[in-house]
Amino acid sequence: MKHLERMFKSEDIVMYHARDFSLVTDKLVESVEWPKSVAMLSFNFKPFAPSGGVVKHKVKGDYVVRYMYGGKANSLRPVGREMKNSPIVMRPPRNVKEAVAVTKATLGKKATTEAPLRGPAFRKELRRYMASFKKVRTMLLLKNDKYVGIASLLDHVRIDGKKCSTLTWLWTDNRLPRAERSDALYKATK
Repeated sequence: MKHLERMFKSEDIVMYHARDFSLVTDKLVESVEWPKSVAMLSFNFKPFAPSGGVVKHKVKGDYVVRYMYGGKANSLRPVGREMKNSPIVMRPPRNVKEAVAVTKATLGKKATTEAPLRGPAFRKELRRYMASFKKVRTMLLLKNDKYVGIASLLDHVRIDGKKCSTLTWLWTDNRLPRAERSDALYKATK
């Protein structure tokens, strides 16, 4: 295909460079070389700014769709706004068990409440993520000793051999007042 260039193939991933995001459709996914034994198909495309700040994809098959945005750590800015005298505190989990429990309560809950949107591929990916959890670095956000947020990072090596960190899970409780939720996002992304 003229608009695709295969960048990488291994037993774990097949990666193509697509000229632009709008080309990534079910038809494209079905047309590329992607052996059933390979778990992940990836498309790389030039950066773009989605209208309204929301990415809407045209892939409707039973796939886990994940968007990854890259940037140098020193160019990233926190989201939200810091609040003076905030009741939100951030701390690392006491142990892996606590990190897993909060992740399951938030990420697992999201999967359950959005069941029509989450098929077997998502559940498989969730199990794989939870099995590798000892490698994940997590920070918890609390208000009055109640969990109101979580941010998790996974350090790994990219396909090109460079080291990177990936934000694997970010959740803040949408029942928080607006200023507190903004502060929680600021703390989690800072």
